[in-house]
Amino acid sequence: MLDGTITDVIEAQSLSLQPQHIHIYSASWGPEDDGRTVDGPGILTREAFRRGVTQVSWYGAWRAWASMRGPHPVPVSGLVLHLQGRGGLGTLFIWASGNGGLHYDNCNCDGYTNSIHTLSVGSTTQQGRVPWYSEACASTLTTTYSSGVAADPQIVTTDLHHRCTDKHTGTSASAPLAAGMIALALEANPFLTWRDMQHLVVRASRPAQLQAEDWRTNGVGRQVSHHYGYGLLDAGLLVDLARSWLPTQPQKKCVIRIVHTPTPAGGALASHAAAPSPILRVMHVRKNVSACIGHANYIRSLEHVQVQLSLSYSRRGDLEISLTSPMGTRSTLVAIRCGGRGPAGPQTLFPE
Repeated sequence: MLDGTITDVIEAQSLSLQPQHIHIYSASWGPEDDGRTVDGPGILTREAFRRGVTQVSWYGAWRAWASMRGPHPVPVSGLVLHLQGRGGLGTLFIWASGNGGLHYDNCNCDGYTNSIHTLSVGSTTQQGRVPWYSEACASTLTTTYSSGVAADPQIVTTDLHHRCTDKHTGTSASAPLAAGMIALALEANPFLTWRDMQHLVVRASRPAQLQAEDWRTNGVGRQVSHHYGYGLLDAGLLVDLARSWLPTQPQKKCVIRIVHTPTPAGGALASHAAAPSPILRVMHVRKNVSACIGHANYIRSLEHVQVQLSLSYSRRGDLEISLTSPMGTRSTLVAIRCGGRGPAGPQTLFPE
């Protein structure tokens, strides 16, 4: 796929190849890590993601798996299940979070790694430090070991021409490590859905001994970092949890529209260490939400948040956009990027 011109068609074909037989797709590529690019999957690749994670009803998932006979509909309990990724359980897309830290790049601006359909993996050094290439973003879910500075060990893996190498580096090495651990979890419990696996990865990630200044405790008592997600992925714990995991209930979607009167940026002044200038103008938009209570799509527990934001500003690299939960957990959706020279005029952002 990566040896020539890359198009939306090629990406979509690659990510939907034999979805009944390929359970895990490990991807260590994405937009340019240059601190300026905001890019993501095209319409066909987004559809490949969506089809890959199409899921049958949770109570029929194990029957669908057991009765799977290729891509043809299978009748189960009076339903017709159109099996797609992994027999309807959902393909697992494991994605490297990116190596643009040297350019202050931010993986929130990478539409592949910040998709709810992918499982984003960051890196740490053997000493538990943030690598120089690390990108911080709210979408990173977990971390595995990789390279650091020249004195740090790198990753040993297979190489071309029936050889091996001890020079594999970056988050490009971390994502395959996570994919291998996830494969072990699937071996222990092949009936896990794509959402089950995300829950398990969160619970099997350990924050201890990972050094970062942005560790925070969220509303359910878990430590989380924009560099590391929920911590270093523990393969043994992941497999143990997988063996006894009960399926999650069907995914529900609650859409909340916030109509905000167009307002010139103004209001309070605040300082920010990463800003090109020490002064920022801050605009707060607050909304009390009901989580669609009283409707069939009432959200009882939150898995993902997707934000579609349309704004007009002269230089997008000067913008920081964050989302704060009712429990006070602050997630940075767009960070200040010194190289982020965006065009003037309305821009639509899809941080997830």
